[in-house]
Amino acid sequence: MKLFQLLMALFSRLLPGRASDLALRLMTGPRLPQAWRGRSEFAPDSQLPVGERARLNIWLGGPQRVLLVHGWSGHWTQFEAMMKALGRESFSFYALQMPGHGEEPDGASDVGEFITTLRLALEVIGEPVDVLIGHSMGASAAAFVLAERGDIARTVLVAPPTDFRGVVGRMASALKFGARARQQLLDKMAARVGIGYDALDIARRGSLINARTLLVHDTGDREVPFTDSLRLHQAMPSATLHQTVGKGHRRVLTDKAVLGLVAGFAREGVLSVPVPEGDLARVPA
Repeated sequence: MKLFQLLMALFSRLLPGRASDLALRLMTGPRLPQAWRGRSEFAPDSQLPVGERARLNIWLGGPQRVLLVHGWSGHWTQFEAMMKALGRESFSFYALQMPGHGEEPDGASDVGEFITTLRLALEVIGEPVDVLIGHSMGASAAAFVLAERGDIARTVLVAPPTDFRGVVGRMASALKFGARARQQLLDKMAARVGIGYDALDIARRGSLINARTLLVHDTGDREVPFTDSLRLHQAMPSATLHQTVGKGHRRVLTDKAVLGLVAGFAREGVLSVPVPEGDLARVPA
């Protein structure tokens, strides 16, 4: 790893344009674990296309509708435990499969495409959605769209990245990029997404969200910093932030305590969830 970083550091200083192009391809190319491909404990009742490359998986059940949005390099099967916890006697489920995240690779994607696809999925459903649940980049897309509309009553946002300038910056830092390559990567990503970093500031948009909100984030998340949810929570004082410890970025979706909290919140909109002993962590000054 250190050798690769050394080579990328040199590459980025000699050829910043080519280095930033390579990093952009890495950041927009989903890498779905092979174990998720074709794996499902229960097949959907039906599927509907969403745009040209996305798909909506549907399980009909109870009267309340739940829309589930996976994250980057994620898959709808990550929500199977959550669907079981909520139960089909009370809910019907709609799980999005985002562009680039199908059973077979079908090209690049980005957060802008996640947002556009989520908007289209709500149109495809055509009926009121009672609960919107998103994980990681899917949670960011959910928050972005929720700020535009007031017809979704409850939302659960799990480990949402809220600072996309920071997301790109962390990639540049991991690759030991020089200043020119770093700035070119930032510019190229913004051009690809089609939404500027200020407009894509999820924490800033949080104040526009009317839905009752449960934020869930692990303090030791190595993929999305816990401080991202803290900043969003500061913008949404009526929301509840539940922090976990030792569950990481993905295992939090199958944690029994989290599933119980989400199920109770989805059924009743209860925000008085228990908080771990001690005060919530603070956003650094």
